[in-house]
Amino acid sequence: MTELTRRTFIIGLCLVSAAALAAGKTEATGSLVRLKAFLKSTTSARGTFRQTVIDRSGREVSKPSSGYFRFMRPGRFEWTYEKPYVQRIMSDGKTLWIHDPELFQVTEKALEGALPSTPAAILFGERDFEEDWNVTEISDTVLEARPKNPDGSFESVVIEFDARGELAGMELVDTFAQRTTLVFGEIVRERMDPASFRLEIPEGTDVVKSAF
Repeated sequence: MTELTRRTFIIGLCLVSAAALAAGKTEATGSLVRLKAFLKSTTSARGTFRQTVIDRSGREVSKPSSGYFRFMRPGRFEWTYEKPYVQRIMSDGKTLWIHDPELFQVTEKALEGALPSTPAAILFGERDFEEDWNVTEISDTVLEARPKNPDGSFESVVIEFDARGELAGMELVDTFAQRTTLVFGEIVRERMDPASFRLEIPEGTDVVKSAF
């Protein structure tokens, strides 16, 4: 993953959480109802993901990647890549950490209210999604969200559920027409310790403060 792709995805991940809180005021059936049901029943969960990134011509921007995630609303999440390399993105709701073990480096950033304006706010945030997103129901299992106040990073977020109402996948489209596709699996709801979302920085690791 290039540095630009990584930063774009992290912004997207932070955006995604907000979308999942979307549909409180919308009288609709199908995918919006599934979204509301998922959010109501899921305050904390873990699962696996597979990720691909392609450019506007359909070419891969980086190698397909996979790993696991977990979250605890509001604002706490861990997103760990296991293949093709190890990287961990974690937040305790106040601070965002990106740990690159092979580089012996942690990048640290204060969230400072950034979460509600990003796609991660769908899964991890607490605001009413409709305050920040325009939602269109594409089918009984698919919906599209577009930011009401575009920040220059993302054009749209598509959320897909399976027939059981479980979160199945997402697609993030940025302003360069680059598509990040996420396929989720093995989602398990369980209680979690809020303190477990604070990154323990290994000894000998450089910490770099960032404003990206």
